[in-house]
Parts: sequence; C-alpha cells; structure tokens
Amino acid sequence: SPELETTYRTLLTRTSLHEKQIVRDLARTFPKHEHFSEIGGPGQESLYNVIKAYSLFDSEVGYCQGLAFIAGPLLLNMPDEEAFCVLVKLMKGYNFRELFTKSMSGLHLRLYQFDRLLEETLPAVAKHLESQDIKSTMYASQWFMTLFAYRFPLDIVFRIMDIVLAEGLEAIFRLSFALLRRNQEVIQTLEFEALLEFLKVGLFDVYGDNVNALIQQAAAESLSKARLDRLAHEHRDVQRQTGAGADEAMPTGVLRGENRRLQDALRKLEAGYEGLNGEHVELARRHLETTTAAERAAQRVEELEGRADALQAAVAAERAGAEAGVADEARELAARNVELAGRNSELEDRAEQLQERTGEARARAEALRHEIGELRGKWDALRAALKT
Repeated sequence: SPELETTYRTLLTRTSLHEKQIVRDLARTFPKHEHFSEIGGPGQESLYNVIKAYSLFDSEVGYCQGLAFIAGPLLLNMPDEEAFCVLVKLMKGYNFRELFTKSMSGLHLRLYQFDRLLEETLPAVAKHLESQDIKSTMYASQWFMTLFAYRFPLDIVFRIMDIVLAEGLEAIFRLSFALLRRNQEVIQTLEFEALLEFLKVGLFDVYGDNVNALIQQAAAESLSKARLDRLAHEHRDVQRQTGAGADEAMPTGVLRGENRRLQDALRKLEAGYEGLNGEHVELARRHLETTTAAERAAQRVEELEGRADALQAAVAAERAGAEAGVADEARELAARNVELAGRNSELEDRAEQLQERTGEARARAEALRHEIGELRGKWDALRAALKT
C-alpha cells in the first residue's frame, strides 16, 4: 500500500540495532546468485534495506537470517518498496511472524504438526529418521522459515511462494510430504550424515527441471485444515500438561541427535585438521623452494640488467664515435667539394678562353686561305704573262 511504502522509506533513514549482523549475513544469502553475489552491489543493497526496514518495523521479531531468504526471491520480482510490503503481508497476514519471534512458538507448533503428520502419512520414513536420531528441527525448520529458498533452485522457490501466497503456510506441509514421498526409497537407504545432507539439499534433484511435477504431487497430498487445527489444540494441551513454555519444548531426543551430529562434525574437523597440517608442511616446503628460486631469479635479473647497461654504454660510445667520424668525413668532403668547385670554375674559365682563341685562330686561318687564294691567282696570271 502507499502508506506502507511511505513507512518503508521513512524506516530507511533510521538506524537499526541489527545492521552489523545483517551486513555479515548478506554474503551468505544466495552467494552464487549473480544479483546478490557482488559485495556492496545493488542486489545486496536492496536486500539490506528491506531487512533493515523490517527489523525496525517489527522490533519484537527484529532480525533473523531466514528473513533474507524470503526477501531475496521477492526482490528478484519486484522493487524494494513492494518487496517490503509483501514481506510484511507474509509475516502478519500469513502468520509467518510466529516462526521468527524469540519464543519461536509458531515454529514449534508447525514442527509438532509436521512430526505427527509424517508418522501418519509416511510411517516408514518417520521410523527411519527416528532410527538415525534425525529430528525435524534439523531440516524441516529451514523449510518453514525460508520457504525452501536457503539451498534449493530459485525457479522452484518462485512457484512455492506463489502457492504459499495463494494457499497459506499450510502449503509447506503438502510440498514437504510430496518431496519425502517421492524420495522415500532413497531416504531409507541413507544413514545419519548423508541422510541429513540429502534432506537439506538433495530432495529436488529427482525433479530436474520439471517443477510442475512437484506442484501436481503436492496438490494431491491429502491434508485438511481441520486436522491441522486438531493438532494445534493437541500441541497446546501438551504444553499445558508439561508446563513448559514454547521456548523450552525441545525434546531431549533432539538434543541427543544434535549432539551426535556435532560429534561427527568434530571428528571430521579433526581429520580435516590433520590433512590441512600436512598440506601446510607441503606448502611451506614449496614456499621455501619458490622463495629460493625467486632470489636466484632476482640475482640473475640483476646480472642481466648490469650486462644490459654495459652493452647500452658500449653501443652509445660506439655510436658517438661513429657519429664523430661521420662528421669529420662530412667536413672533409665538404672542403674537397669547395676545392673541386673552385678548380671547376677555373677550368670553365680556361675553356672559355680557349674557345675564344680557337675562334680567333679559325678566323686568321680563313683569312690566310683567302690571301693564299689571291696570291695563287696572281701567280698564275704572272706565269701566263711570262710564257707569252
């Protein structure tokens, strides 16, 4: 609603007591999804804003990491303001809020209903889980609090959220029993550790990309609101009879199973530590070898740089000498060129003089030939006169 969107924008200007914890958990919420994987990116910023605003809007609930797994899919389909409004609607209108209060009264109720319905619906599965000391608090609590979003494919989560918005939180029961029924044969072959891991991440594998098959099987699960209501009354009677508050209702069997799981985890960590210690020794050895090789390489580089500097100096000196020799030769050639130019000018002058003198000699020779011709004529005339 517009009023709730205005409230959202106002809440963003305030400071929440949970801001540091919200920031720490952002990287663990959909770490492999491109929209939320960038630290400080727009996806993480939107998720932070919505969760921070809700922690201020509902101070009794404050912050729980499960809220981020509900807000994340909403942000992938709508703006921040609308995602906040839908989150508020889910928490208050669909009774999700009771799952996240400090007492978690709603979660205890849903798990009580789940356990009783599992015994009735899939008794073989319930018996096998009990034989492995696996309680619903170890796996089903995440189903209810995150709508399967904490590890399962988001395209399936989107469809689940649509069904929850249409049918209410009770849809989680149908989806849960459909998943367990489809995988019951595999479940009964697994033991504690592998079984717990399968319940957390492997139930959807059998469907592949066929989300419709899961939805159809969930719709076929028989579950009445009257049965859920009777179980709710039964749960309240059990609480009154035991005199335990909802926050003290966790049975000792759950604690034993959790203790067993933690012991197994401890043994794994110890084995992992031994392996890591061996890896550390090997890495230290490799680091020493790498450091030694790096020092040798650095020395070699220094030697090569010294040789390169010497070569550059020699080349520079040789170039300077060559340039000086070329300059001297150029000056010598220039002087010779000037000298040759002068001699050439002298030769040109002498050639002109010779040409002039040759012309004069030719003229004189021509005149002599003319005179000789005249004298021959006179001689011939004289001879002719003497003969007569």
